[in-house]
Amino acid sequence: MKRFIYIPLAAISAILISCKEKASVEAPVMAPVDAEALVAEHPEYLDGTDMLCPADPEKLTPAPKGYNAFYLSHYGRHGARYAWQSDMYHRLHKVFGKAKEDDNLTEQGLSFRDRFETLYPDVKHRTGDLSRKGWEQQKALAKRMYLNNPELFTDDAYVMARTSTSTRCVMTMSAFCLGLQAMNPELEIFENFGKFFLPAILPLDGSNPFREEEYKITEEPFEETYDQYVERNINCKPILERLFKDPDKAVDPKEHWDFVSYLYFFAAGMKSLDTDLEFYDIFTPEERLALWKADNFQFYWYAWPTRYGYMPIVKDIIAKADERIASGQKGADLRFGHDYTILPLMMLLDLDGMGHEVTDPDDISSWCRTSQVPMGANVHFVFYRNKDNDILFKVLHNGREATLPLTTDNWPYYRWNAFKEHFASSQE
Repeated sequence: MKRFIYIPLAAISAILISCKEKASVEAPVMAPVDAEALVAEHPEYLDGTDMLCPADPEKLTPAPKGYNAFYLSHYGRHGARYAWQSDMYHRLHKVFGKAKEDDNLTEQGLSFRDRFETLYPDVKHRTGDLSRKGWEQQKALAKRMYLNNPELFTDDAYVMARTSTSTRCVMTMSAFCLGLQAMNPELEIFENFGKFFLPAILPLDGSNPFREEEYKITEEPFEETYDQYVERNINCKPILERLFKDPDKAVDPKEHWDFVSYLYFFAAGMKSLDTDLEFYDIFTPEERLALWKADNFQFYWYAWPTRYGYMPIVKDIIAKADERIASGQKGADLRFGHDYTILPLMMLLDLDGMGHEVTDPDDISSWCRTSQVPMGANVHFVFYRNKDNDILFKVLHNGREATLPLTTDNWPYYRWNAFKEHFASSQE
């Protein structure tokens, strides 16, 4: 028996309009965000680069009809770690210990010191190490990558992983690759590290024997320095007065800001460790916001002038993608590095508007935020081809579809040749 389904004309029109919209989708227009409203909705962003990159699945746009994924190019930051400052834990232990001996701690200072001392034995020799949470985080990020594009990681695929020589990055690479192989034990993965790979990982590192000294350096678009910005926006005295009866006795007045910044980064780093302890109670909400903005300033102030020095990573992405396109081999190239590299790389790519030149220091957080390069931050170029070997790609930033400064009528997909032409012209 034949069955007929009645669809009203209005519904057919809606379906046709919907299909037309999906066939021609303009990229979102990048605009400044209301930074304060953003962190009010997402207070975890105030952890800055110590925030944990989410590994939850994101809803992604299906590939255009006739196109199939065949290759992925990745740059990722190492996973959650202990504090990177070599003396942070020791310095806090020493300062608060001496203040207790001198009866120089307030009630809140005593509370901070007691909480800190329960943690200190487990962290004092772990500076810079990948934490257990960082290990598990990388496996979760790898699982998401696999589930987004399982066709890339079949038995006949090949994955090459490279990392900086940092121990936490080597451990990150291992955890990530284990996460991939847990999804397909037959997947072939080759892991490696060494100075030979630094152009594609840390182009400006002093140990990079291929470092390009002659790259375009741009000036900061504003005159205010980082120290001037901090002096204008951060009042250290009230923070220290909550902890110490006599702050100047506990911490040299010339080192007040340096010590307060340690307190901020220490508190922000708790989410990376196996602890339920929290230390943000030493800051007011306004102080925490100001400290976050100062951190955003510092990263922008460093990254913006040097962003063109990270062109070797873009060149490597292009070269390796073209190799896969020519060979037809499926798989992925994985790179593991640091926040101070992935941020200027995203500026160079103008990813999600991060290439916008900020002329007012107070506007930095509206365009560029340290929470965009959290622990485990990642950028994926995912490549697609059709039977005519036409190549499209899209970019994922921390799992979400991102924009590039390219014209497209089918966002988030861009033409690969347009990307190469854009970056070839940018070096002329």
